[in-house]
Amino acid sequence: MESAEKKPRRKRLKKCPVCGGDAWPIAYGMVGPDAYEESPETYFAGCCIDYQERVYSATGKVEYGVPKWACQNGGCRHQWW
Repeated sequence: MESAEKKPRRKRLKKCPVCGGDAWPIAYGMVGPDAYEESPETYFAGCCIDYQERVYSATGKVEYGVPKWACQNGGCRHQWW
């Protein structure tokens, strides 16, 4: 039995909680051209990992973290984790 060629899985996309636009997962690090082709709906943020502070609306607590999602709407560009 021949093995089937693996196709990259499409990552589940989200909607931005601010504007409702399409949001893509954020990938950090140096990537080659192959990564862009395998994951066209991924926001490649480069090597600089930027911790951000936010107030979580459900609890009112201040949290620190690395954004995992980025809105693709040019007028919004909200990032969250």
